[in-house]
Amino acid sequence: MKGQARWFTPLLILVLIMSGCSYTEQSASGEMPEMIRVKLMMPDQAKVNEEVALQIKLTQGEKPVDDADQVQFQIWDEQNEPAAPSIEEGMMNADELEARGAVKASSVGDGIYEVKYTFQEPGVYVVQAHVTSGAMHTMPRTKVTVE
Repeated sequence: MKGQARWFTPLLILVLIMSGCSYTEQSASGEMPEMIRVKLMMPDQAKVNEEVALQIKLTQGEKPVDDADQVQFQIWDEQNEPAAPSIEEGMMNADELEARGAVKASSVGDGIYEVKYTFQEPGVYVVQAHVTSGAMHTMPRTKVTVE
């Protein structure tokens, strides 16, 4: 029995240390943070050469989020959807999105972010918001018909 205790005790201590080091605190209450919600607020229709407001309302729980890390709008004619990044490229960061024509939105308060945009040609356009807040990222999209 004495020989077993000699190797068992250090093994038990090692297991306890390893399990204690692997604990990560999620939040002070131990709960996961609520997901961010994005409500698209833009017209279904617009006129050529008239400025429109493209807006989103960003909330987390019942509270507006005015300090998102990044909010951008990517806009394209539905006939010319941009190629998605390859698996090797992974998710695009804000600078890469801007290089592909995304427009950075500004916070106007109460969780609302906005871009003023003028459509130059008639057609059906896809407007996709790219929102990053903390570790959360979402990319809702809608269509706008321009006449």
